[in-house]
Amino acid sequence: MSTVQAKIQLSFDELLNIVKQLNSNDLERFASSVHHIQAQRKAPSIPRRESELLLKINQKLPFEIQAAYDNLIAKRRTETLNSNEYNVLLDLTEKVEQFEVKRIEAMTALAGLRQISLTELMKELGIKSPSYV
Repeated sequence: MSTVQAKIQLSFDELLNIVKQLNSNDLERFASSVHHIQAQRKAPSIPRRESELLLKINQKLPFEIQAAYDNLIAKRRTETLNSNEYNVLLDLTEKVEQFEVKRIEAMTALAGLRQISLTELMKELGIKSPSYV
């Protein structure tokens, strides 16, 4: 790693002259770091808590559960659901409801952070009210 001597206060031109002293590897690392800083400043960022809540809100039900649930709902609609399948559907319904409760809790928390109503948050995020089966 190269070292350079620098004054405490530098003008832009002085800083540039110091950067010119870096070897190729350090110059590349320096340029990469500067690009990273610039990207952080330009990119819109959201607070960590909002990011965590958005991840929960946008999380999808595991595929296996969703597929089984949809299949059993379809059987119920066509009235071809047997008693064993009915019990499985009840269990899956409980899991789906628990999953949705967690999403709604996250949406409520995010709406609170943004100081808007849940309805307004859903509108902002493009989330439609569920159509119950």
